[in-house]
Amino acid sequence: MNFYFRSFLGFLALLSLAVSPALAQTTFPERVIGEGRTPVVIDEYISLTCPHCAEFYLNTLPELEKRYVKTGKLRIIVHDYPLDGASLKAAALARCMPGEEYFPFIRILYENQSKWAASGNPDKILVQYARLGGLDEERANACIKDPAIQSAVLAERSAGADQYGVSSTPTFVFNKGVEKMEGSSDINGFAATIDRMLAHASNKK
Repeated sequence: MNFYFRSFLGFLALLSLAVSPALAQTTFPERVIGEGRTPVVIDEYISLTCPHCAEFYLNTLPELEKRYVKTGKLRIIVHDYPLDGASLKAAALARCMPGEEYFPFIRILYENQSKWAASGNPDKILVQYARLGGLDEERANACIKDPAIQSAVLAERSAGADQYGVSSTPTFVFNKGVEKMEGSSDINGFAATIDRMLAHASNKK
């Protein structure tokens, strides 16, 4: 039985946690790229084992930040949508990182995705990365296994599916459902959608 299949079976078992009222009390602060009120807001749904999510984060996001985030036109709100057991554990650990370390930690995970996502012991590697971000080993190990944190991650996944029909990653929801983009796209695809929405917002003034 290969790693991915074992991970998927474990993930199916963990999905049952999302419906447990006793474990659904944990909530997370929003992880947002950008500040203030912006004409365009993207709700992004990610899995940390998703290659297309890594491609977006490492290659497309920097250009979006330069063109739209830093100019006050765009905010991106990141939501978890784990696709397997390894991505669930990684998301739980990421949510335990200090706020200022969350996105640097995500970058490390995406830059090294091929090293940890399919390894025989992803927990060990994930904890090593967390320690680099200032989270001690005991706390990191506890976060990975914490059923309340995992349940909150899975509840966020369910909310995306229920509210916006999210079924794969990455999925980008523009302005609370006005438009939706699924899968990877280069900067030109995002720019076309964002520019169209900016023009529409400008015409309404």
